Parts: sequence; C-alpha cells; structure tokens
Amino acid sequence: MVLDFRSNVIRLRQVCKNEPRYVVELPMPKWVIERMNEGGDVRYAMIGVKDNEPYLALVAEREAEPYQPSNCMLVVDVNAWNNGVAWGLIKDGSIIRWKPERPRLSEIEGLYNLSVRLSKKYGKLKRLELGKTEEGERLRREIKRVRRKLYAKLRDYVQKLVHRLVRKALRHKALVIIDNMTEESRKELLEEKIPSGLRKLYLMYTRRFVKLLITQLKWYGVPYEFKKLPSTVCPFCEHELTQLPGRTMACPNCGFKAPRDKVPIYWALRGIQLRKGVM
Repeated sequence: MVLDFRSNVIRLRQVCKNEPRYVVELPMPKWVIERMNEGGDVRYAMIGVKDNEPYLALVAEREAEPYQPSNCMLVVDVNAWNNGVAWGLIKDGSIIRWKPERPRLSEIEGLYNLSVRLSKKYGKLKRLELGKTEEGERLRREIKRVRRKLYAKLRDYVQKLVHRLVRKALRHKALVIIDNMTEESRKELLEEKIPSGLRKLYLMYTRRFVKLLITQLKWYGVPYEFKKLPSTVCPFCEHELTQLPGRTMACPNCGFKAPRDKVPIYWALRGIQLRKGVM
C-alpha cells in the first residue's frame, strides 16, 4: 500500500491479481488529507474492507505546543449517555453559555430493544438446532444490521460532539476542564434500572468520548485539566443538595437551585472566583 499525498490517492499493489505492476487506486479519504494539512505525520496505516468498502485505519502524530489560555474556560461535565454530556463556557468570571448534549435516546433504546427481541428469536431457533436454516440466517443478518446501525449512531454522535467542543475551545482560546465522573455515572445507571446491555453500551461510548476528546485536544494543542466537580454539593455553601424531579438540584440551606448537570459548571466558576479572591 502506498499513500500518495501529492495526488491524494491510495495505491494498492497486486490486489486479487498476482500480476507484476497491477495497481488499484483509491481516492484518499478527506479526513486523512485534512490531518496531513494540519501537520500530521503518518506512523501506521492499514487498509481493510468494511461493509464491502475499502477502509483505511491510520495513526498520525503531530507536535503541537499548547496555547496560552485566554480569560475563557470550557467546562465539560461527562455522564453516561442516558444523561449525556453538559458543557459550559465561562468568560470574565461568568457562565455565558451552558448546554446539555445527548443523542436521541428513543432511537438508541429502540434499536437496542429490537436487537434484544431478534436475539431471543434467534436463540430459540438455535436451541431447536434451526440456526442454520433460511429463517435463522435471515435473523442473524438482521441482528448484525441493527447492531451496526446502533453502534454507528452512538459513534457518529460522539465524533461530532467532540469536534464541536474542540472547535469551540480553539475559537475562544479556552482552557478545557473535564469532569469525568464515570463511576458516579455507573451508579446512576444501576439506580435507574437500565438493562445491563444498554448500560454497558452507554458507559463504553462515554469512555470513548473522553478518549477521543483528549486525543483531539492534544492534536490541536488545547490545554486541558481533569477536575472533580461535584454535582450533589452546593457550590456556594457546600451543603448537601437535594434532587428534585427532572434532575434539578436544590440546596435546603441557601436556596441554590440548578439542573444537576449545571452544578459542576458552578463549581468551576467558584474555583476561578476563589483564585481571584472574590468569594
């Protein structure tokens, strides 16, 4: 395999035909060209077939000096995907924007439940030793198709959200603060009695989100830190918060009230104010 970045093509030699100089040319994926234009250096490349189409797996490295943060901070509160990710932009000591993000759970849960129902039908056929029949093969293919669609929806959502957050950080020259509460998210999933398969799926793509976010922050030289930002403790008086319906947190001591996923943003703001001696 030859990666030709002058012509932006991939050349595969002796594919399917054992003939000298037999070459198949494929167009270079757009994302590869973009990474190279950003100064990437290819360290590893492998090509295969995915969904009957050529698929390029590529590892590139880039030396990026982290920029000096401005007066902006982008806080990312990470939860399992049933509750989603919330981000807040802090500028000049104020929260100027806050937004919770999560995929369309009705679609995700619908595809998951469909795959479970199909798997149960296929399991019954296998126990009757009918798994190799035409009906059994049809069910097996349908299960693969549904699962592939389910994984693709979560994967695409994660990639697009990471891209938007990194672009936002670059635009504001912000320091990124990541509150990665995976263990707390796991406990919430157990409390909400979400099926174990769906629970594992949500947690798996939560970890994937964090990993991809860190990778892209490093690639673009965006400075970032991990901080534990509580969501059940009042950011003003440090009293234990009470959870109301709709994931709203309220402080019985000072009257503070906010959505649960916004509380960590207030804790990040509190940290800034403490450093400046405001509080």
